[in-house]
Amino acid sequence: MTRSRWMYLAIGLVAVLVAGLLVWRPWTAGADPCSAAVTSTGRLPAATSLAELASPGEREIVTSVQPPFGQQRAAVPRSGYPRPGVGGTVVLESADGAVGAVDARTGERVWAFEQNGTVFGAAKAGGGMVLLQQADGSPATAISIGIEDGQVRGCTTFPEGEPAATGATVVAVAERTVALLRRDDTGGATLSLVDPARAEPVWTREVDLPDNVEYASAAGDTIVFGAAGTDPTSAWQLAVDERGTVTPEDLRLYAFSATDGAPLWDYAHEDFASQVVGMAFGTVVVRASRFDEHGGRFANRLIALDARTGEELWSAEQPASSATYYEQSTVFGDVVVSSESDPQRGTFVHLAARDLTTGEELWRIPNRITKLERAGLVGDLAMIPGKTGRGMELVNVRTGESRTAFDGLSVNSTSADGTSIGVEFHLSGEQVLVTYERLG
Repeated sequence: MTRSRWMYLAIGLVAVLVAGLLVWRPWTAGADPCSAAVTSTGRLPAATSLAELASPGEREIVTSVQPPFGQQRAAVPRSGYPRPGVGGTVVLESADGAVGAVDARTGERVWAFEQNGTVFGAAKAGGGMVLLQQADGSPATAISIGIEDGQVRGCTTFPEGEPAATGATVVAVAERTVALLRRDDTGGATLSLVDPARAEPVWTREVDLPDNVEYASAAGDTIVFGAAGTDPTSAWQLAVDERGTVTPEDLRLYAFSATDGAPLWDYAHEDFASQVVGMAFGTVVVRASRFDEHGGRFANRLIALDARTGEELWSAEQPASSATYYEQSTVFGDVVVSSESDPQRGTFVHLAARDLTTGEELWRIPNRITKLERAGLVGDLAMIPGKTGRGMELVNVRTGESRTAFDGLSVNSTSADGTSIGVEFHLSGEQVLVTYERLG
């Protein structure tokens, strides 16, 4: 071999070595954290015959449909936290760390994974489901699974040597990214933005948040944390403070930039407990309540904040309500819908809507619903679970026109994507997800 050829070979070997060092990870000598993070499982159910899950009378109600419901397709027992996916795929998530998907048309299980080690949660981002976990002896990971096919699309690995997380909150931020808030046993908290297409987190920074602040919402480039979720139970607990553990700091909301994690603002209306009920079009909608222990009632307000600055855009007083229950609000596009009390007639008497931009009331109708936070939207129709045994209410969020569907059955939740609708019924003593073609 000539001297020049030896020289080129040496240069090539150096280039390969340098490239290898650039992509080297400390775990290359052992197991890849990404491959150890999740395991295929068959624990999530697939569909079965509706005849095996429902009585003849229940089946008649389930299959007697009109738009927006098309042909009934599949029935999945013990569905566990169903949520719409993409392309007619419904994502299922169990309480013990199993996540998967079924085909809404056939009911066949498309994929299912068990998260290993400490489970931080999962969030839908774009066409993928991002699973976050930390397998024993490995760094924390975030893996993106294609919802339609179950293929691993990317994996982010967090740096080694970080304190073990004792609690975590996950929220989808944008088309592909999720935010992860982790707490450790030293009392510290770190906030990270993750894009599973990248090998490392986009950014991570320490944040100062009260211990009870564990719920998150996000839209655009703003992430908002609070001590209450969108459900009425956590909001009631925050406002009433039965255990005497709530601090004034717990009543506030805390916003951070999704660009770099920098703090943006914090907010509370006087000494009211703050609950984010939705974020849309650069607006954060807050339901605020103050408990009057002597009167046994809540004072209530509905407030819209600018997501970037935290400034109030509008604020509307809501009727006082009994502390036995907690009134609800949610956001459907550019409409805010709330249940409201009546001083003479009690709680949950009215269902009312306000314009997201102006706060002006759009309509008010008799309330026949529950579980606003578990409602789905098809066009302008909100599919809201009704009272026990009364099916669901299909409410036009523009006009307030309402009609009942599936009367005679109890509905726990509804969801929809571009092709399918999912309804979680209570059939013969258990929760069953029933899917339909979507019309319109």
